Amino acid sequence: MVEFIDNLTQLLASLYGCVLSGVFYLRSRRQPYFLLCCFYGCFGLGLLYWLLYTILVTDTPPLFYVSDIGWISCFLFLLLLQNSLADKEERTLRSRAPWLAVVIEIPLTAYFISIGDALYNLIVGTLMAAMLWFAIRGLAWQSKQPEPDCGKRFFHFVMIGYIVLENCLWLSSYPWVSDTLTNPYFWFDFAVTASLFALFPAVRKAVHT
Repeated sequence: MVEFIDNLTQLLASLYGCVLSGVFYLRSRRQPYFLLCCFYGCFGLGLLYWLLYTILVTDTPPLFYVSDIGWISCFLFLLLLQNSLADKEERTLRSRAPWLAVVIEIPLTAYFISIGDALYNLIVGTLMAAMLWFAIRGLAWQSKQPEPDCGKRFFHFVMIGYIVLENCLWLSSYPWVSDTLTNPYFWFDFAVTASLFALFPAVRKAVHT
């Protein structure tokens, strides 16, 4: 029951974000809203498939199942969103700080590959490293500005929070402890849901500041 409520809440958060970002895109025709709408849509479709699968099928799904394709797609759209919000000068920034993303993600990816599907975890690990790289680079760029853009800085913090929570979620899922709230997996997943709610206002601030 806890898992069902968890997944349903996250599905509603994805629907909320998809509808809102879609409405804002139709009003403003700003590309970041379109990419955000695609992110929420792919995330939600992957989650919907997984939710229906767990209800209708009791067997363990194959290693590379349909939901994985949806989640990989949503990460790609999120990466494109980050790139669309980056200033031209920011993209050429030379700094050691973004390398922290590689230092963090390489051992995590190696661990996930050792206990799961190699191809899926390699793809996701690469995307996570790239997203974390963009977020850290964005913060490093804003710190160098005489008047930092508060909206974009908030967006980068939300992105880092989302990536960290996703990694913590995956770490807590091995091994699965229980189907009750004593399992830390559910608390991390509820936190991921909160970050989904925070992503839309973060993008809105970054676009309009």
